[in-house]
Amino acid sequence: MNRALFSRFMALRRAALMQPKRFGSGGHHEVLNPGPPVTLDYMAVPFQPYAKVHAELQAKFNRYLFISATMFIVSFGLALYTDVFAMDTLTKPRSYRNRHKSN
Repeated sequence: MNRALFSRFMALRRAALMQPKRFGSGGHHEVLNPGPPVTLDYMAVPFQPYAKVHAELQAKFNRYLFISATMFIVSFGLALYTDVFAMDTLTKPRSYRNRHKSN
């Protein structure tokens, strides 16, 4: 029994000594070179008046907003028309007389 405990202890000791080599931060690796430092020289320089660019962008964004709102209204209306939300099954039952009316 002593030999078994001793061999287990030695195996654990070997494993504990190997851990820092595998997972430690002391390993050798290549140094990362991110390139030259970024300066304000790389910033974009405006070449058009602010009001002109703002008006063009605002017109484009307003067009996108109008188209997306229209598509939302149409798709929501179509979903209500085709009963995607199962409104008939969620509401309480109507009376027998009102169920079979043409309206």
